[in-house]
Amino acid sequence: MLSSYLRYVMKRKNEYHIHSPFVYALYTKVIRGRQPEALKELGIESTVTVMEGKMPERDETVMYVVDAIHESKNKEAFWNTICADPDVTLTIDLYKKGLFFYREGMEKQDFVLRS
Repeated sequence: MLSSYLRYVMKRKNEYHIHSPFVYALYTKVIRGRQPEALKELGIESTVTVMEGKMPERDETVMYVVDAIHESKNKEAFWNTICADPDVTLTIDLYKKGLFFYREGMEKQDFVLRS
């Protein structure tokens, strides 16, 4: 999926382009900083890996993870469905993984970030 990777490279940003304090802390402490204990500081109690085609129960204390979101057309279609879901308020495309959240009171945001 070379074309998928090239699209990702053209869109991806680093921490200097993140305008959300929640996403900035998640990116700098957990994703780039490799400090999983920082999830608790952000109000995230657990992570759940979501399988293709199955949308989970809505929970604001969970970080949902989708593996290999650009691996195939079906995976990309599933990821795009998640991004379009009006109940999903935050998505983060890290190329190899996608993260999404249900956050009450947060404006809908979609990020493509360097992993």
